[in-house]
Amino acid sequence: MGFFERLINEVTNMDLANFLMVALIFYVPYYFSKKAHTLFFHITYSAFGIYMLLTLEDVRVIYDVKMLVGLGLLIPQISFLKWFIPHSIQSIKMMTANTYYFFITIYYKVIRFITWIKNLPNTIKIFFTTFSFKNFTKEDTFKKDEYTSSYNKEESFYNEKQSENESYTNYEEKTSNTEQEQQTEVKKDYGEYAQFYSNSAYIVLGVNQNDDFKTIKKSYKTLIRIYHPDLNPNDIKQFTEITQNLNSAYEKLEKIHS
Repeated sequence: MGFFERLINEVTNMDLANFLMVALIFYVPYYFSKKAHTLFFHITYSAFGIYMLLTLEDVRVIYDVKMLVGLGLLIPQISFLKWFIPHSIQSIKMMTANTYYFFITIYYKVIRFITWIKNLPNTIKIFFTTFSFKNFTKEDTFKKDEYTSSYNKEESFYNEKQSENESYTNYEEKTSNTEQEQQTEVKKDYGEYAQFYSNSAYIVLGVNQNDDFKTIKKSYKTLIRIYHPDLNPNDIKQFTEITQNLNSAYEKLEKIHS
């Protein structure tokens, strides 16, 4: 006999005494579940109701105590579950994103250190082969052609080494420029990035207080794509901070608009 056939059969053959018993078994857990006002009781009643429904073993429908208790506990918590499940998923995403940005920052710092160690011998060698403590004067005994030849050899050697270490030199120049830019930004209250260090979550996300949550979410996603550290490898630290500030501001406004 199928589920609906059993249900119709039980409803048809139900008398007043059985109806009152079924109604009582359902109403007691329903009453207590509906009175829940704290997060702990919401989660407890929801979990216990789902557990009761998942562990059904009786072949009956209406007269199954687990089904009656499970439905009684779960039905008042439907609105709570509609809010709790998406909010939990979003919170997990936020925590995962912050962890991801942390490890990305560590990764780039390690790569930078390894690159510096790898190129250190060549840098030292270039320094000692191109730098001279001797000051040439008019009384030097070097002939003009010998001096020119020596100078050309040194210049050729330097150019060769400079070509081999082009990536490292460019990296150091970018690092130096980035540090100078950061110092300038600090003096000018972060300059063009001052928006992301504001105390107002609305200013950080570039929205107004009267904007709806859909507009706030759209602005957040757009800014995350622009200032993601993976897309701005020249300044991982700066853009990691900006991304974290965006996440914090979005989470704050999400709680306000929920």
